[in-house]
Amino acid sequence: MSDDAFTTGVEYPHPFDDFVVKLAQSAARYLWILSPRLDHAAFDTAELAAALSVLARASRQTQVRILLSDPRQVIARGHRLLQLSRRLPSTVHLQVLPEHPDWDGETIVIRDRDGVLYKPGDSDKNAFYEPDSRASTQRHRELFEELWRYSAKDPNLRSLSI
Repeated sequence: MSDDAFTTGVEYPHPFDDFVVKLAQSAARYLWILSPRLDHAAFDTAELAAALSVLARASRQTQVRILLSDPRQVIARGHRLLQLSRRLPSTVHLQVLPEHPDWDGETIVIRDRDGVLYKPGDSDKNAFYEPDSRASTQRHRELFEELWRYSAKDPNLRSLSI
C-alpha cells in the first residue's frame, strides 16, 4: 500500500486503523475524525494517541476535532482519545452529534486540506484512502463542518474535578 496512491477496499477496523495513524502523523495543521462510536479497534491505539498528541502540541494553530454520535462506550470503557481531549482541551475537541439528516453513519478522517479516509456507514470492507486529493477532502470537510455546527459538548466527556 503506497502512501501517495488512492486505495480502495480498505477493511475496517484493520488496516483502516493504520491509515488513520498515517494521516495523523502527516498532519501539519489539523485532523478531524467523524465516527458513530469512535470504535476502540480503529481509534483507541497508542500510535494514534501519540500522533495526535504531537500534532496538538505542535503550534497554537493546530487542532484536533472528534465528532461522534454515541459516547456511551467511550465513557464506560475509557478511550485514549478521550484522555487526550481531557489533557489538551484547548486543542483536542470532542463533541457529540446524536443524529443529523445529512449523516448516514459514515466514518471520516480528514487531514489538513488534502487527505481523507472514508468508510460508508453500512460497510466494513469498502473504505477508501485518498492521501493527496484536495477535491475529495473538500467535500468531506464541508460535511464535517456542517455536522460540527450542530454538535454539542457532552458534560459526561469532561474531566471530573475531585
